Amino acid sequence: MKRNPAPSLALLSAITALAFCALHMVVPALPVLVQVFGDSPAHVQLVLSLYLGGIAAGQLIYGPVSDRFGRRPVLIAGLGLFLAGTVLCASAWSLAALIVGRLLQALGACAGIVLSRAIIRDVYDREMAARGLALVMMAMTLAPAISPALGAYLAEWFDWRAIFVLLGALGAVVFAATVIRLAETNRHPASLDFAGMARSYALLLRSPGFGGFALCSACTSASWFTFIASAPYLVTDALGEPPSTYGLMILFPMATYMLGNAAAARFALRVGSLRLLIAGRALALGGAGVVTLCYLSGGFSVWALFLPIAFAEIGDGLSQPSVMAAALSIHPRIAGTASGLMGFLQMTMAAVGSFAVALLPHDSPLGMILVFSGFVAVALGSAIYAVRRVVRAERVVLPSLAAASDGN
Repeated sequence: MKRNPAPSLALLSAITALAFCALHMVVPALPVLVQVFGDSPAHVQLVLSLYLGGIAAGQLIYGPVSDRFGRRPVLIAGLGLFLAGTVLCASAWSLAALIVGRLLQALGACAGIVLSRAIIRDVYDREMAARGLALVMMAMTLAPAISPALGAYLAEWFDWRAIFVLLGALGAVVFAATVIRLAETNRHPASLDFAGMARSYALLLRSPGFGGFALCSACTSASWFTFIASAPYLVTDALGEPPSTYGLMILFPMATYMLGNAAAARFALRVGSLRLLIAGRALALGGAGVVTLCYLSGGFSVWALFLPIAFAEIGDGLSQPSVMAAALSIHPRIAGTASGLMGFLQMTMAAVGSFAVALLPHDSPLGMILVFSGFVAVALGSAIYAVRRVVRAERVVLPSLAAASDGN
């Protein structure tokens, strides 16, 4: 059932994609930045890890603020901050300046991640929201799918600064389209105060269902970012390939993630979002098992690294829209706050995983495989727990509603 006029899914896709374009386009250039700034891989990895940390921190703010002041003005402010950070990155004179610019980028870009989800939840119920989120994720994955290749070729053919010039141009287009096209969808503003924010976060964290769904989503994101934090170094250091090899091979897991999104959009109403969630996490665990077997068999190669991850990404694409819709449906009145908290947990877990794996040796995939598989296993376990809690609660509520109706 629709609640408000639906916004353009194409625009919401572009708004969400901007943050992940800025993330993925820089990843192939990380080994290049080690040489440019003459610093260690662990320090350069902060360009990625602190970007994720900035997205995590910003999401705690954007959700409650948008619940109070509306989605549109908060989103416009965030996109403006993204543009300011991009200018600083393009003109960065040191690694420290680049990291500060990346933090500003992240703090601005995360507004799109939080508010696109909340906007969809503003206008749809749980099952329709799962379908809408799947369509947005499928469409917005197109841009991050090609951004690693773009980043790799820009770094090889021109200069690493060209990456941020392109991101600035894309950000300006999205900013203008948002100002012109996006209408307000939050018709029932909630109060904004620190005590109220604390109560909202406490309400969400006390909910076993929300906690399970949020942990599932966070571990799913962390498994992916663990992989992309390791893969560029494994490709260049262990396999002796140029950055463009990573840029091309990453297209496989990106494409299969979109395949999972397409399946989620097609079958969410027919099969049910909770069943799709469990099926997706089971597929992801199968992919983690395959990459482990490939390593143990001694067949370490570019294909043995990327194809099992591509299989796991089918499961990620299938489950992420469903887990987000399920989590935001538990307390729909504070969907913005729930989206922000969920995103905070996602990016915090991803930042920890990506930085931890950067400290491991890059001449072997063993460390990445162990961390990746651990996150995937926890995601499946928390999904099963959350689904059981929600199904049990719905079985209690429905008979109560029927009895109340009979009494009337």
